[in-house]
Order: sequence, then C-alpha cells, then structure tokens
Amino acid sequence: MHVEKFAKTAVGHMLRHFNRNAANFGNENIEHSRTELNYNLSPDRGSADIDYYHERLSQVKCQNRADVKTLCSWIVTLPKQEFDEEQERRFFRSAYNFMAKRYGEENVVSAWVHKDEGGQPHMHFCFIPVCIDKKKGIEKVSAKEVLNRTELREIHKDMSDYMQKVFDRNVGILNGATVGGSKTVEELKLDSLKKDVAAMEKVRMRSLEKLVQAIKERPSLIGEISRAIRIAMGKEKLPQEREKDRVPERSR
Repeated sequence: MHVEKFAKTAVGHMLRHFNRNAANFGNENIEHSRTELNYNLSPDRGSADIDYYHERLSQVKCQNRADVKTLCSWIVTLPKQEFDEEQERRFFRSAYNFMAKRYGEENVVSAWVHKDEGGQPHMHFCFIPVCIDKKKGIEKVSAKEVLNRTELREIHKDMSDYMQKVFDRNVGILNGATVGGSKTVEELKLDSLKKDVAAMEKVRMRSLEKLVQAIKERPSLIGEISRAIRIAMGKEKLPQEREKDRVPERSR
C-alpha cells in the first residue's frame, strides 16, 4: 500500500486513467484485452466520478489554491499469496470497507480494481481528504491533516489486523516495505534513489580497491592513469589522433 495526492488540475486526468476513459492511458503495461475485467467498488451514484468529485467538493470548505491536494488515492495491492477469484474479490471488498469507514464513504470518488496491468491486481481507492475544522466546526479539505504522520505509520497495522479477522489468517499486509509505516510515492522514489546511490558507492569502492591493488603490483600504472586523465579532459590527444594531425612533408 502507498498513497498518492493530486491537486485539482490533475484530478480529471487521473480519474480518467483509473476508470480507463482516457483516450491515451500512457501506460505501456496495460493489457487492453483484460480491461473489461476491471471493476469499481464505490457506490453507483448515477453520475460520473468527476461529477461526484465536484459535487462533494462544493459541500466542504476548500482553499482556493493551486497546490491544495483535493484527491488522494490509496493503492492497495493484492498480497502475493494463494487467492482464488472469490477470495480476491473478498480481499478488495474488505479493503474498500476498511478504507470507506476510515475516510467516510461520502468522500469516496471511485475505487477501481485494475486487473489489466502487469504485476498483482490492485485497487485505487480515491477519496477527497475531508476532516473537521477544529476552530469552525465545519468540514474542510486537508490532505495534510487526514494523512498525517500518525495515519501513515498506523494504517498498515490496522489494515493487517482487519484482514486477519476477515480471513482468519495473516494475508501479508505487513512486510519489509510497510512495517515501518506507509510512504508517499515521492518517499518511495527517494528510497529507491538512496539504494541506487548506495549500490553505486559499493561498486566504486570495489573498483577503487582493484585500482589500488593494480598500482601496487605495477607502479608505472600511475603515469598511464595520469595520461589517461589528461586525454579525457582534452589536454592531450590519443596517439592515433596525433598521427592524423601530422601533415606529410612535400617532396623537394
């Protein structure tokens, strides 16, 4: 599970992507022949999800700023355990019920289960982050307050406990990536970048150790390395380049 947050300008595009009404999905992993297997678990309100989004948003206080996140989407992925079709539906229906109770079903915009992408089936639980303004006692939009640090830290354990009761077993919600709490997409990308940097550092150190060992075995290598650096910096030319630059003397 991880969460994404969207400002008003991105909501229409994202909802079209989730319900597959976009002209161009922009995702090469989508198997269009399987799109008909996708299904929406949110209530049928008789209107398009974007219309309900605007309707519900008009009922609550929302700051008129471009950077305000007015839609959030929890991506709930089916754990890699043995689930038959009925159990899979039960898992996503249970996940929906858990989320709807947590964030208010009146705030749910859509909850599409995607089965047409590579990897495990997953649900995009989209909702408007509504909470109570403590000073005015009215409903307001605030992703920062709804998805605060405590919420991101506790939701995986709460979901795991809930699924334990539903299936009477551990279905694998908690794992190495989630045991410390949920992370945003940006945080996940940052974690990935940190891992890449760490891996590159290990490679660099191994290469450095090999270079040091090579110099110990052949000290004259230092001169060759210095020359290679000058060539790389454009301060010196390769021997074959110098040969090309030579102009043969005319016969007298």
